[in-house]
Amino acid sequence: MRLFLGVLVFINVVFALEFSVKENGKSLDDNNTVLILGGIQGDEPGGFHAASLLLSDYNITKGKIIVAPNLAFESIIARNRGNFGDLNRKFAHIDESDPDFHTIERIKKLILDPEVNMVVNLHDGSGFYRPHYESKDKNPNRWGNTSIIDQSEVNSTKYADLESIAKEAVENINKALVKEEHQYHLKNTKTQESNDKEMLKALTYFVVSNHKAAFANEASKNLPTHLRVYYHLLAVEYYLKKANIEFSRTFDLTPNGVYRAIEKPLEVRLFNDKILLYLDQPANTISYMPFPVNQSLNYEASNEITAVIPRTNFFSVNYGNRLQTRIYPEYFEFSNALDTVELIVDGKNIQTNFAQKITVKESFEVPPIVGVRVNVIGFDKGMDESGIKISKNQMQSRYSLDKKRKIYRVEFYELKNANLEDQILARTHASKEIKDAKIPVNAIEKAKQKDKFIGMILVEFQ
Repeated sequence: MRLFLGVLVFINVVFALEFSVKENGKSLDDNNTVLILGGIQGDEPGGFHAASLLLSDYNITKGKIIVAPNLAFESIIARNRGNFGDLNRKFAHIDESDPDFHTIERIKKLILDPEVNMVVNLHDGSGFYRPHYESKDKNPNRWGNTSIIDQSEVNSTKYADLESIAKEAVENINKALVKEEHQYHLKNTKTQESNDKEMLKALTYFVVSNHKAAFANEASKNLPTHLRVYYHLLAVEYYLKKANIEFSRTFDLTPNGVYRAIEKPLEVRLFNDKILLYLDQPANTISYMPFPVNQSLNYEASNEITAVIPRTNFFSVNYGNRLQTRIYPEYFEFSNALDTVELIVDGKNIQTNFAQKITVKESFEVPPIVGVRVNVIGFDKGMDESGIKISKNQMQSRYSLDKKRKIYRVEFYELKNANLEDQILARTHASKEIKDAKIPVNAIEKAKQKDKFIGMILVEFQ
């Protein structure tokens, strides 16, 4: 769960996104855990998408991996190399005053975990590396489609022969190339021997300096994201097998399989499972989304590279460095009056929790609930829309959450007054008084005048 501190009213909110760390599998007695890192530079989507899939779509059946897919998360959202400079050039020394100090210390702690003996860092590099000059995009100064090591051997108890292991990784990848020009090569930077001042500051050199095996896999920035991810996963799977780690995945390791895995719908659950955003070709904006007053933003997403970001008067939902939608909130007091609700879907009664998506073929109906009103966004038949059979042709498509015009919100509110007629009159009278007096009312005061929001479900018409 991600948390942002601050009252959710129309103000500028300063946010900080820390990178996430998740484990997949169980540790073996031989300390064979592999640490996989992505997103150390925010403009390299192949690396952070590949690392994210290792958590969302892989099941480690023997051994264990630790994955931090979004090391420079704020830079990923901003689509830049680093908000405060290149994070991958701060491992030799960093001042405590540097905004990245805490992040670097967290990364170092992961690397130095005694359980970890191999580290794989995923990057996207320019062009295609070639040992000899072929063209401006294929030459020794390019980094794309390479397996990178800092030295031929490392003084470690496991995986000491870095060069042999990296060569095997290259051979493994080259058996599954999409095009011959994508050919992988080994690149040994000989960091200490050549006194490479930049590489001496990098993460992988910090790893080998601490007597552990480190490999960087670079996928070419000349390739579309899904092909970069494809090559990254070919490399990672080789390294996992080298560490005797076994796994299964939910997709075929092919370019098309990877594309579908990356592009599958996103799910974001807000405010302790009150609200579900199901993002499948989402609308550009979502207006009047219920948000709580005096409560910190919290959410859970279906992957580790999705974030909900507070802006000046809206919230952006980002998937990696791609904006998905903007949420313009309406503020309410929240209620826990109900945990579940009943629906009649295509003639069948079902019970559901909030923050769920219900598939509807023909029609749905919400039976009346004492003290509760139902608001079907896009239906517009009155204050309370319970007890009405609703089909897709009755919905106003502009209120859908998706560009396919299939998904709609059904919201539940605890009535401020028990009698609905009194409730309507009170709301109308209050609105007229405010309008006539031209009294500005802030978000909290407005929320106190409204019914309390209980929760939301989504209906998706087939």
